[in-house]
Amino acid sequence: MMKSSLNLKRIALPLAAGLAALGAGAATAGVESTKAADVAAGTYQIDPSHTSVAGRIDHLGFSTTTIRFAKSAGEFTYDPAHPEDATLSVTVDTKSLSTDWEARDNELKGPMFFNTDKFPTATFTADSLTKLDDNHARVDGELTLLGVTRPVEMDVTLRGTGKGMMGDTRAGFEAHMTIQRSDFGMKAYVPAVGDKVGLSIDAEFVKKN
Repeated sequence: MMKSSLNLKRIALPLAAGLAALGAGAATAGVESTKAADVAAGTYQIDPSHTSVAGRIDHLGFSTTTIRFAKSAGEFTYDPAHPEDATLSVTVDTKSLSTDWEARDNELKGPMFFNTDKFPTATFTADSLTKLDDNHARVDGELTLLGVTRPVEMDVTLRGTGKGMMGDTRAGFEAHMTIQRSDFGMKAYVPAVGDKVGLSIDAEFVKKN
């Protein structure tokens, strides 16, 4: 009985210490600034568990269908002293798309739309960043979809920078762009199903040590 009690103590003490540390981290976690000038210089990677990518497209004028992509990856580099030198690349797994309707998902993954067997990813790579104010910027870059690359413009808002639950340095962004899907060869059902697609990215990035 004594031995069992000692074993429990060996488990309980580190667990309690870990929970205490987590609690302390939670107490100090969150946004510390919404100014791009306060984003720590370095390289940041997407936190896929706190990132969403979605597209919205008109259906016959009656409704708007939302296409969500569950898997994405990417990173950016940033130096507040030289924001114009920032880099950004994002890759989206097109096979991870979902509209909450299986039959439609299967059609969208097929050759008339995303053709995910042949083109399993879509990518965005930034070419330049233009600061608009303390937390807004225009990012010009190239979007590759269905093997076709076109120049696009993305509006980016810094939601904030600060510490995560584990004390890591984070930055969160919202980004929006509009494309014409026919520009990338996706012409099925245009114009009944909208040609214009609004794309949104809501992402957390974690600074690499």
